[in-house]
Amino acid sequence: MKKIGFTLAETLIVIAIIGIIASIVTPMLFGTTSDAELKAKWKKQYSDLSQATMMIIADNGGSLAGAFPGDNAGSENLKNAFASKLNIIKDCSGTSSTWGGTGAGGSAEGCWHSLWYRLNGTTLGTSTNPALILNNGCLIYFRIDNSSCNDDIGEYSRCGQIIVDVNGFKKPNTIGKDIYYINIITNSIIPVGARDYLDPSTTCVEGSTETDNTGRGCAAKYLYE
Repeated sequence: MKKIGFTLAETLIVIAIIGIIASIVTPMLFGTTSDAELKAKWKKQYSDLSQATMMIIADNGGSLAGAFPGDNAGSENLKNAFASKLNIIKDCSGTSSTWGGTGAGGSAEGCWHSLWYRLNGTTLGTSTNPALILNNGCLIYFRIDNSSCNDDIGEYSRCGQIIVDVNGFKKPNTIGKDIYYINIITNSIIPVGARDYLDPSTTCVEGSTETDNTGRGCAAKYLYE
């Protein structure tokens, strides 16, 4: 009987084709998994910060308005309030001249990046804001823009912001990838990109180098998707 099988040449060709397909598909699969993990971390961290915010509001008579006086200088007290509600491993004080602290700021003291990126590829530098490192590896820095919480933006008024890197010092260190912005209002927090402030359709566009594409609107986009 005639035997049916593959020749050595045919086998090598099949192996080569499989190798080429694997080299294309594997990075795509790992990239998708990585993005999904970062988004999941963002949702979990936002939930934790929401709970901490509610406790801080309860401690301050039901509102954050006036709770941290001195405008930007109140950022140090804001950081301290969250530090008391979260599990932290490092506390970095803001600069005394700007943020009311006694230190050199988050970047200098090792709680924030010295170089990070917008989604459009442009760079950001060091931060003198007060900041924390959580026991889950997240980095957080704090800023009070208006201690009376009447900084009007979009459909609401803001007290300040919380900026979170859910991936710590690991790459990509990019807004809209592993870094997300949160607005603080009198009685809650809101992800940037919600309520008509920094529309995600222009501020969260993968691959765009447009000036408006900072990545900040990704906070709401990925939280609600």
